[in-house]
Amino acid sequence: MSANGNNQVSIALQLHQSGKLIEAEDVYAEILNNYPDNADAFNLFGLLKIQNNQLEEAVSYITRAIELKPCAYFYDNLGRAYLENYNLNDAIECFKKSLEFDQNNFDVWFNLALAYKNNMQFDKSVEIYQKALSIEPENASVYFNLANIYEQTGDTLSAIDYYEKAHKYNTDYENNDINYALGISYLKVKNFEKGLKYYEYRQSKDFAVLCQTLQYKDLMTSKPLWNGEYMPDKTIFVYYESALGDTLMYARYLHLVKERCAKVLFKPQYCFIDLFKENNFGIEIIDSKTLPQDVVFDAHIPLMSIPYVLGLNTEEIPFSEGYLKSNLKKVREYKEKYFNTKKIKIGIKWKGNAVHDLNRVLPIKSFYRFFDLPDTQFYSLQKGDGIEELENLQGDYNIINLGETFRDFSDTAATIENLDLIICNDTSVAHLAGAMGKPCWIMLPFIQNWRWHNDISYSPWYKSVKLFKQPQPYNWESVFNVAYEELKILLANT
Repeated sequence: MSANGNNQVSIALQLHQSGKLIEAEDVYAEILNNYPDNADAFNLFGLLKIQNNQLEEAVSYITRAIELKPCAYFYDNLGRAYLENYNLNDAIECFKKSLEFDQNNFDVWFNLALAYKNNMQFDKSVEIYQKALSIEPENASVYFNLANIYEQTGDTLSAIDYYEKAHKYNTDYENNDINYALGISYLKVKNFEKGLKYYEYRQSKDFAVLCQTLQYKDLMTSKPLWNGEYMPDKTIFVYYESALGDTLMYARYLHLVKERCAKVLFKPQYCFIDLFKENNFGIEIIDSKTLPQDVVFDAHIPLMSIPYVLGLNTEEIPFSEGYLKSNLKKVREYKEKYFNTKKIKIGIKWKGNAVHDLNRVLPIKSFYRFFDLPDTQFYSLQKGDGIEELENLQGDYNIINLGETFRDFSDTAATIENLDLIICNDTSVAHLAGAMGKPCWIMLPFIQNWRWHNDISYSPWYKSVKLFKQPQPYNWESVFNVAYEELKILLANT
């Protein structure tokens, strides 16, 4: 054995590379106990700690390696540890240090650009990615990340150009992220022919896979996917696959499926069952009482694939004036209990699924001045997470809390029918209001969901919806300023 334990380092590295991390960790620890000046062991032990997500320990070990033997490789690894820990400024400095030793290392340029990107320093990130491309001009990951930057800065056309280059040079054909992102960007600029085609790759995403697994997977694997053909004597099973707003938005296409087959079975999320049963789509709604063996069909399709297999586009969006109705009995009950006023009745919602996208959460304080407008009565449609913010308001403003009365979307629809206007974030309530043809103002972040597109303040999906978009990231004040002035005009003319 060499004096500094290099033979043991080789053994530990073999264990490490073969995935035997516990055994490798024991050997690294032994080496450092016997040879506390072995820089390679400190570095490799740090890399193992990164794999185990023990990032503070990783930083400590690799820092010690650099103290013993400064080099490009160690600085790069320390930068990776900081990058994983989202300590971006330190990561940037480490990658810069690594480049002082070696200017031609593609991986370091890539990691430096990524650190700038994650640190929202987009101009600097683009500059560094271009340097990475000078070393590897056909690297799909660089083009993909550049496209993502352009999308985040609102330049979707440039994003499409770089996604296309990423697609061209991609050699990992199991990686569908490029195709999925390309689909979203094409849809955002209303290129439905290409957008719907690439958007089909969403079915490889974890959430879609999970949802499809829940939809009687064994039955579905035994039957073909429907491709849009006429099946006049057959049954087609349609099922949800994504978020609540998606189900509401795409439900408009169910009647088109019914026109091409004898029977449609539709399985929505549980909270929609009563709402869809109360609307006459001419289809059968599958609820939780239906056992898998009782679902008999000839072909199946995810709800969001219907416009693709039918070859539709933005000029062929059906029922943009509305296609859902509320339960009249519930409407009357809500009216008698909560809406006995001649004031303008306005519903608000400020938070949806925050796990999904924090950028869509509205600051509730921005509504405060709205509450002071004369001849108005405001109602909270907030349910679940975010409703606690309402408690801080009720002492100062007369906001009627209706969210706590909602058992499902049938109740929500009955409330919306009694309102004159809904003002909310990008959430399922907005889709429900639009699907009912009720006036709704949606407050959108700078980078909004593709379905609201880039260049319009109206929605081709819902004629009753108006869009208010941030002019810059995180600038909700401007959005609420515009909406407030428009609301004053609306009230003056009512």
